[in-house]
Amino acid sequence: MKSKIITAIVCLSLLSLISACASNEAVIAPEIQTGDPLKHEYLVGKWCTNRELTSVANSDAGFSALLNVSKEFWKFTDDNKWQSAESGWIYKTLGKWQLEGRDTVILTREQGNAVSYHARFENSGVDLYLKDDKGQFLILSRCD
Repeated sequence: MKSKIITAIVCLSLLSLISACASNEAVIAPEIQTGDPLKHEYLVGKWCTNRELTSVANSDAGFSALLNVSKEFWKFTDDNKWQSAESGWIYKTLGKWQLEGRDTVILTREQGNAVSYHARFENSGVDLYLKDDKGQFLILSRCD
């Protein structure tokens, strides 16, 4: 009887450990063409700033390639929270994110103004190109 209780406790402990480690898989966006609507689930997940792609995209757009883009780890949650982590492990909430129209992502800081970006996905949804109203790019790559 005692061994059955111990076995049950061990099984429940393992089950809870496995379920705690499981995470929702990100929905990889297809190659979104201009005018195609973005979907909420395309943005949910963890993203990292991509210095190289950002520099190349801005250089191609006629801006200086010497952009000071720091490495950031962002997470867009299903309930529209926009979070950041310095290490990539512990996240804190920066503010909210939302979609507007067919191709606009709005990032609103808790302490600050909202910034609106035109968004598109490339590389089968791995890279998220965000273009601000001045035409400059910030490119995020999936880091799940």
